[in-house]
Amino acid sequence: MLNFVLQIIQTPAIILGLIAMIGLILQRKNFGAVFSGTVKTAVGMLIVGSGSTIIVTEVTPFSTVFSKVFHLNGFATSSEAVVGALQTNVKAIAATSAIIMGLGFVINLLAARFTPLKYIFLTGHMMWILSIMIAAMFVTAGYSEQMTILWGALLQGMITSILPSIAQPSVKKVTGNDMFAMGHLTTIGTVVAGYAGGLLGNKKNDAEKVQLPAYLSFFKDTAMSVSIVMGVFYLVLFIIAGPNAVKGMTAGQNYIVFALLKALGFTSGILVLLQGIRLFLGEIVPAFKGISDRLVPGALPALDVPVLFGFAPNALMIGFLSGIVGMIIGMLVSGAVFGIVPLISIIGSFFTGGVAGIFGNARGGIRGASVAGVVYGFLLIFSSAIFAKLVNLTQYGVKGVGLDCTDAVAVGLLLKNPVIGIIAVFAVFVLMCIVEIRRKGRKEAVTKTDTKAE
Repeated sequence: MLNFVLQIIQTPAIILGLIAMIGLILQRKNFGAVFSGTVKTAVGMLIVGSGSTIIVTEVTPFSTVFSKVFHLNGFATSSEAVVGALQTNVKAIAATSAIIMGLGFVINLLAARFTPLKYIFLTGHMMWILSIMIAAMFVTAGYSEQMTILWGALLQGMITSILPSIAQPSVKKVTGNDMFAMGHLTTIGTVVAGYAGGLLGNKKNDAEKVQLPAYLSFFKDTAMSVSIVMGVFYLVLFIIAGPNAVKGMTAGQNYIVFALLKALGFTSGILVLLQGIRLFLGEIVPAFKGISDRLVPGALPALDVPVLFGFAPNALMIGFLSGIVGMIIGMLVSGAVFGIVPLISIIGSFFTGGVAGIFGNARGGIRGASVAGVVYGFLLIFSSAIFAKLVNLTQYGVKGVGLDCTDAVAVGLLLKNPVIGIIAVFAVFVLMCIVEIRRKGRKEAVTKTDTKAE
């Protein structure tokens, strides 16, 4: 039964479909509206997943050839690979992390109901990564399974309440409202990068409002701009590599044709993902109103990062490309400082470097998006190197891979000393509750002022 429940939590389409169903039932919608909203929410999320899969598939050859051309040697960055090895190789981690994840979700719901942190964290694979990281650090510190579960569940619930609160001002800058929140383990990195972009950028030059000459107006079309940018990147890289270096992956196809098709395939993944987001948000946001009105007053769904892509597709691409630059800088610095070289993650640069670019653009325009991408890329690689240097997971069979989620790194480093980690998380939880109360007070003051003006 526990595995059944956990698999539901880890499957975004199912849990979000169920949440939409509950929200619509609470609003006393008729059967047709409930059924339609449930199915469309689940289908929309599946379309988002399909788009993400296409993007990963089409960009993987680029990442492989990039490492080969520039002779990059080091360890890959993939949080999923790290926690997957931990879960597979250590029974105590596997057993406790599952319960931590389930109980942590309940605590997150209780926090949303009874504290000022009104965020329900719904990104299943991020909850999975966090629960295993927490369990691993307690097990490494020699805690019993009972204590690991007790403290781990509390930390899981609090952290998944804290992170959306930290990101919400940036999310609101992008969306213009409190329609939803962001639930992801790259919150620290993307938010810090976004503020850096705001400090060094110029908000007036919004990437989404760039004025182009008539003959270049096609760049305003997402399909065209992404196709051209990725086409240039793929062609330049494959031409530098040469046909012999890439023939193993082209299956006999001309390497130039292969490169062009991969670039266009990447674009198709973006368009599929954006279509899924439109369908998904069109259903989950109004459906969630039932939950926020009846069960958890004022609650917001904290969702995966792709929900932000449609609000600023140009900034997304700027963050993606500048994120690669930041990662290369991070590799050089990490090698010089630690003698450890985490490899760049093209996929990470797109999905979360892109979000950093979106946050940076909202605060500092085009230059802000560029700065944010570079800062985030550097933080991702450098923090991964710090973790690899200070925390030895090779004893658990974790070899050749490192973390690529800045928040997972922060949690792991804090829990290297569990007592310090527990105190720090409790302190941040209380701090963010105070911050949320002040935000609510400012929002109410603005509303009263607007009402008087009318």
